[in-house]
Amino acid sequence: MWPADFDLDEPLTFDVVAATVGARRSLVVRLAREGLIETVDSGTDEPLLPRRAVVQLRRMQRLRRDLRVNFTGAAIILDLVGRIEELNRELAEMHRQL
Repeated sequence: MWPADFDLDEPLTFDVVAATVGARRSLVVRLAREGLIETVDSGTDEPLLPRRAVVQLRRMQRLRRDLRVNFTGAAIILDLVGRIEELNRELAEMHRQL
């Protein structure tokens, strides 16, 4: 496995995430408030977002663009895909142990 070029847990501000994905800051704040993207405690009034939120938001944007689902639907789709991928990894590991 190749080492990551960046840490997916690195905390980023709402402004940095919004600029990176080409979205309005208010949208990123709303998605975080609704629990559709993960936040991390910053020790201040405003939480931060892990870098993985950039990946998640880009996927959500593609689902909105390509399938015309809303952000809530996109978050559910991504959660289910993640669960399926984890189950597939567990199944593959079980097969290797046989």
